[in-house]
Amino acid sequence: MAIGLGRLIAVRRRERDLLWLGVGGAILMFVMLAMPWVFRVSVYQPPDEASHVAYARELSHGRLPTIDSPIPGDDDARLAAVLRHRDARHRTIWTANHPPLYYALVAVPLRIGTDTGQPIRGVLAARLLSVGLSALGLIALAYVVLQLAPSRPQLAVAATGFVALLPTFIAISARVYNDSLAFLTTTATLAAAAAFVIRGPSAARLAAVAVTAGFAAMTRASGLLVVGVAGLAVLVGVLRAGESSAWRRLWRAAVWMAMAGAVVVAVAGWFYLRNLTLYGDLTGSAALLHRFGRPPNNTMLGLLTDQGYWRLQQRRLWDVTNFLPRVHGGLVARLWLLGLVPLAGLLLAGARGLARLARGDGLPDAARAVALGLCVALLGLLQLSVVQFVSNGGGGHIRYLFPGLVTVGLVAAVGLVALPGGGRGVPVVVMTVVMGAINLWFWWPYREAIVSDQPVLLVTVPVLLVGLGLYARALWRLAPAAASHEPAGTPADPPSDGGGRPGQAATAPATP
Repeated sequence: MAIGLGRLIAVRRRERDLLWLGVGGAILMFVMLAMPWVFRVSVYQPPDEASHVAYARELSHGRLPTIDSPIPGDDDARLAAVLRHRDARHRTIWTANHPPLYYALVAVPLRIGTDTGQPIRGVLAARLLSVGLSALGLIALAYVVLQLAPSRPQLAVAATGFVALLPTFIAISARVYNDSLAFLTTTATLAAAAAFVIRGPSAARLAAVAVTAGFAAMTRASGLLVVGVAGLAVLVGVLRAGESSAWRRLWRAAVWMAMAGAVVVAVAGWFYLRNLTLYGDLTGSAALLHRFGRPPNNTMLGLLTDQGYWRLQQRRLWDVTNFLPRVHGGLVARLWLLGLVPLAGLLLAGARGLARLARGDGLPDAARAVALGLCVALLGLLQLSVVQFVSNGGGGHIRYLFPGLVTVGLVAAVGLVALPGGGRGVPVVVMTVVMGAINLWFWWPYREAIVSDQPVLLVTVPVLLVGLGLYARALWRLAPAAASHEPAGTPADPPSDGGGRPGQAATAPATP
């Protein structure tokens, strides 16, 4: 038994090293593919970037703007030139209805750029910071998937790579938008929530849930949905723990939820009260829709049952033509069909799962099923919020769903691994190569400017290939199921004792 346990520990260490090797490869590819977006897309070309930059610059001077605050362009000639071609409604910091956490972070490079007489370099540095925030979010995503499927680390690598190479995720991450931090803080909250449900309650895990949820609420209004999901995680985690009566567990859950809620209110409550005072609602979205003259557009039920709306949403996940004017053609409009590949594998995986259930095996772990349900629920709530916003006259930007990319990545990973050859990660690598080629193809119309920058090209291409190699190697080596390496009679995960008393951690299941 001692020999078997030692072998199991060695296998787990090997899997852990391969896991982070693959995740690191995916992040390398993401960063390299983001570089053209950082340095080749003109500063302030993205429609909202001027407003986001102005918000952060105002914050760097100790001023919290409103949606009516004018965008100052005195120290930035390019910004002043952009503003001259805008109407009065688009010369203000209309993004000031967002909480200030992201802007406090990017204010540092922006202020340094302005003070040194290099405001454009400050914006480029802020873009790089946004790329870094998304990269950290990818690490958190891998951790969430690993919590949900600890015996299948290949899924964590595949999910990370799929999300990392989504064209719109790369494009949005490489600009001064708060969506990168929203992705990071929300995914970190899901990681903390999953650990709380799966491993059981403890003071440290409660603090992690509360703090990450507070950060999510201080990044975007979508963080309020994340707070609700985090509260459900605390409720379920405490109710599942311990052997006391149902009423005592319910009371304990209420106390723990109140403690987490108090942290969130202390961190972010003041800002939403400010929005309520200034604009009449917590998010300020109604005031913005009125400001820009956006009339209502259909009903929520009408949009939910409109096939055209869902086709457009799928296209927006892949289509970057709004950001690169020279990119066009019928192929761009059909890129969303690539999503059918993992969907086919998902149907195959579902059929196999039903067959296992019919034989009486393959029952899912209840705690992990709940944690997965929380991730799926968040994506559903985000989609409903987008539908509501669109029905009121807003835009259905796909970046509003970035906080739910954990579910998108996991679903895609399960589907791709279920396809023939998935045991060795072949479909995942093929999909990765195709997605990488698509991201490079977008820049083909701009090839003269990119090829002329030989130093950047000489670094980008080799590092991109290295990332792909690390990613493919990890998927190939992780292919054998963990169970096939484990000695007979050795459980995949040691059972949790449930915990349940405040301040006492439950025994955590082993992870690679």
